Amino acid sequence: MKGFTGKFSFDHAYDESRYAGELARSRGFELHELDITAQDFAQHMEQIIYHLDFPTAGPGAFPQFMVSRLAARHRKVVLGGQGGDEIFGGYVRYLAAYFEQCIKAAIDGTMHSGNFIVTYESIIPHLSALRNYKPMLQQFWREGLFDDLDKRYFRLINRAAELQDEIDWSLLGDYSPFDTFRGIFRGTNVPKESYFDSMTHFDFKTLLPALLQVEDRMSMAHGVESRVPFLDRHLVELAATIPSNIKFKDGNMKHVLKSCMRSVLPESIVNRTDKMGFPVPLQEWVSQQGVVREFVTDILSSQNAKGRALIDNRRVLDGVDRETKFGRKLWGFLCLELWQRAFHDRASSFKQLLNNGETLA
Repeated sequence: MKGFTGKFSFDHAYDESRYAGELARSRGFELHELDITAQDFAQHMEQIIYHLDFPTAGPGAFPQFMVSRLAARHRKVVLGGQGGDEIFGGYVRYLAAYFEQCIKAAIDGTMHSGNFIVTYESIIPHLSALRNYKPMLQQFWREGLFDDLDKRYFRLINRAAELQDEIDWSLLGDYSPFDTFRGIFRGTNVPKESYFDSMTHFDFKTLLPALLQVEDRMSMAHGVESRVPFLDRHLVELAATIPSNIKFKDGNMKHVLKSCMRSVLPESIVNRTDKMGFPVPLQEWVSQQGVVREFVTDILSSQNAKGRALIDNRRVLDGVDRETKFGRKLWGFLCLELWQRAFHDRASSFKQLLNNGETLA
């Protein structure tokens, strides 16, 4: 076996390689590790958007592209871990959302009414997992505290709350993202009494397909087939039958999976409380003079970028130095502009290729 991982070594907040190293040593497999740099970002972002075919909300596409590039030198088929968080309950936001409901129930005296799978007493020891998510909590609790469950979870996943006058909102009409969200969140096949089931159901139906699209295209950009064993049909069907009070026992994320794998994983991994995704240090890179700041400003200040109908990229540029740590606002606008450059601005050349019966290399 060989393992492949990436890291941003200049800041430990973006580096989980020590856990990958512990796993490799404990199981005796060869680990290939890539230190991903600012130069990589500036060099490959246009290529990444081209292979994705459309913009993505999460910056994880960039490190996935880089690690897939590394893996392609050694393997043509790899295994990835997508789906584990959705079917077993591994996202930190589940803990944040449920903790708020526990506080509300404790105040209202309804904690033991039968609708709560976790009590506030039992969830407290697991709250250390929220240590690195204080910015998310500040955003989450900024308004609407103790509101309806669907409104609260929508606020937790809604990245558009950061967007302001960079967008001409009048062009979007009366479309309501929240109404679309609520139709899925309150699905008829989801038990109404389980907040945890509603959250995981929504993520499985919407966010997971987006992650799989990224997984597939970033691996195939290098001719690598990435398989996702957590999403084996039989395993998904089994996970769907497990009651939420077992999956999320005492607020312990992925309780079932960790219990099953405890004998083959290092204790430091099973018991870790600093879980992260695959964040990109875009804010740190763009806040200092260097290749990333130069790349971003060049892209967003081009003549075409300044003339977009929907996005005011002048305002986007004005806010570059206000980008928050782990923020996705700048990432989103950059992806959108790169996508328009790669496809919309070249529409006439694509039509010419079609007319000539040619294919795009």
